[in-house]
Amino acid sequence: MNDTDEKLDNGLLKSLEANNTQFGLAAQALGLIVRTEWGLPATEEQVTERLEYLADKGLAAEVRRVLHKANRVWKITDAGRRYVDEQNL
Repeated sequence: MNDTDEKLDNGLLKSLEANNTQFGLAAQALGLIVRTEWGLPATEEQVTERLEYLADKGLAAEVRRVLHKANRVWKITDAGRRYVDEQNL
């Protein structure tokens, strides 16, 4: 993992923590948040790739939607909250 990936991961986790809803947030919305709030230039594809990485690590989870599987949304897990706290993000 490079420094840019780590910054994007941290920005995504902080964004998920701050916007924690039962419905989760789409990669498009999270990309907008990390670009405007964190100043991280990231495409939707990069955001999705990092969210999948964070999900593999157990720090984020994809929320399964019944309406349409193309509308992927994400939320932070308890492990993700602990990571944010431990890293003082």
